[in-house]
This record gives sequence, structure tokens and C-alpha cells, in this order.
Amino acid sequence: MLSEFPIHPSLAAADLARARRWYEVKLGLVPSQDLGSVLVYSLGSSNFAVYETPSAGTAKNTVAIWNVADLRADMARLRGRGVVFVDYDFGDIRTVDGIMSEPEGDLNAWFTDSEGNIIGLVQRAGGTRESAVSPMLAASDLRRARAWYEEKLGFVPVEEYEGILLVYQSGADRFSVYETSFAGTAKNTVAVWRVDGLRSEMAVLRSRGVAFEDYDFGDLRTVDGVLTDPEGDLNAWFKDSEGNILGLAEDRGQIPG
Repeated sequence: MLSEFPIHPSLAAADLARARRWYEVKLGLVPSQDLGSVLVYSLGSSNFAVYETPSAGTAKNTVAIWNVADLRADMARLRGRGVVFVDYDFGDIRTVDGIMSEPEGDLNAWFTDSEGNIIGLVQRAGGTRESAVSPMLAASDLRRARAWYEEKLGFVPVEEYEGILLVYQSGADRFSVYETSFAGTAKNTVAVWRVDGLRSEMAVLRSRGVAFEDYDFGDLRTVDGVLTDPEGDLNAWFKDSEGNILGLAEDRGQIPG
């Protein structure tokens, strides 16, 4: 089942060299792996990828969330490096000096990277979770998304903020689905599962009604939904009920779980 495998955010970049410089200068992160068109970063026990695509900047929603132990301290550190935090007004709740405080005690803040990706920081009330980054998937209808993820992918939420956010466990990682009017704006892959036996996972998902996409990248193209690169790595893509492009990847172990 897909829920056995790790998942990581996939962040789009129009200029990969520029993104690499930004992540090093602003966030103090250097790639754990450089795969040419993809940079892999490790953050605590988690990973995220930054890859070059002309669809970069299309997502108008938060695409990844970074769990931290001390949000204010991390904001001060990042501001010292030149990161600018964004203020939002959600009506009943709004940011003050870049921080949104929720009734439950959670703290949130957001910034945008050099490629237009909106990334959030979150400090859970009383939480001691290890620092980690996870995908944030946009939904225009959270009930519909919940039904789709259960019926098609076999996931049930491990946490729920009614009408706002669903949290799912996948392997040792987590991902969130949240309601926003910006759902469907991203024209790039937003999250990838690293799987063993990609074709067998595809067969299971197809039996549940998941439709895989075919793409033509010029030198490379999918065949029956599967793209095989020169190194023999396999990739496949599908869309969820909210228009998010999600990927499966089976490789030679270049990106750790």
C-alpha cells in the first residue's frame, strides 16, 4: 500500500542555479544530492526536492510546511539571512509581525523562496516533533479530498482540524491536505512517493480508479504512464480530486526515504 512509503515535497524552480544559491544563502541549506535537474535536501529525518520546470511559480498556495520547535527563534535566524515573512489576513485570524497564532496555540509563519514557492513554518502547541518538512496539498473541497484519498489511495487522517486541514501518515513521513481557494493552481508535481515496485503500485491504484498521466518531454516520454530515464529509474504521475499533480518514483536509492 502507498501508505507504507515515504513522501516528500517537490518544489518547482524556473532557475535551478538561482534556487540553489537562495536555499544556501537564505536558509543555510546545501543539497545532500545533486542529480542534475533535481536537488535533494535533507531536513531532520525528512527530505525535499527542488527541480527545474517551466511551470515554476504557478502554485499560489502553501506547498510545503516545515515543523520547528521554536518558530520565533527560527524566524529571527532566517530574517538575519534576509528571508522576508509574509503577512496574511484570514478574517478571524491574521498574522502579527509575520506570525499567526491559532486558538489551539499553534504558531504559523510563511515565506516565499526565489522561485515563488510559498513555504510555511509551524510550531505545534506543546509539540516536540523533530524538525521536518512535509507536503501541503491544496483542496477546494476538503470533504471531497478526504473521500478521494481514502477511496483511491487508502489513506485515513491521523489528525483533523475540521473544515481546515487533514493530516496523513505515509511511512515515517506526513503530508497535509488543506482547504484553500487556490487549489488547482500548481501546474507542476507537488509531492512524490518513493516506492518499491512502481508498476505493482500503479496496478493497485488503477484498480481503485486512479488514472495515470502521459507526458512527452521530448527526449523522454511515458509509456503506459511510466517514464524510464537513462539510468533505469521509473516515474509515474497522477492527479488527485483537487488537481494536485502527484508522483511515484522508483530509483536506485539516490533519494533516501
